[in-house]
Amino acid sequence: MRRVLRSGLALLVALLAAAGCGVPPTGVVDTGPAPIARGAASLTRIYLVRDGRLQLTSVAVGSPHVSDLMATLFRADAEPTERLNTALDGLHLAEVQLVRYVPDASSRNDPDNTVTLRMRVFVSGPRISRIAMAQITCTARLRSEVWAVEIAHGTPGDTGPLKVHTCREYWDLAPRDGHLPP
Repeated sequence: MRRVLRSGLALLVALLAAAGCGVPPTGVVDTGPAPIARGAASLTRIYLVRDGRLQLTSVAVGSPHVSDLMATLFRADAEPTERLNTALDGLHLAEVQLVRYVPDASSRNDPDNTVTLRMRVFVSGPRISRIAMAQITCTARLRSEVWAVEIAHGTPGDTGPLKVHTCREYWDLAPRDGHLPP
């Protein structure tokens, strides 16, 4: 009797497995791109312009990556209540590249921060003014890992040699009550 019961149970399991759940299979259904999870925006600091001088201000940025920082700088709207504006109007951020920065032995002696980067910023649009270059350079230099900035007007590979900028060359554009990074 047990043997008959076992074989009957095995037959029942086989029939149920063959029947499946009763829902016929379908083909692949494309519903568009996969969702993207984004973290909450955080505040960062950028330089805008007030009365012909750089002014540090806080803005929301999508991520702490330097590409997002530069994109935020180029999209920053003027704040009429604080009399802030930007010298980047009409300019478009084409690309941001980060490359390892290897200065000569005499130019840097910072044992606490051995990983440094050079940021290359490619900009299209009208001629880049000095204050616009200061906005880009000094905003990038707020990040401790960015030691030098190269700004090119054009596209990568079509700019010729790039000049290295530091914020020091724009110290005359510092706010009257403040200073700029090196």
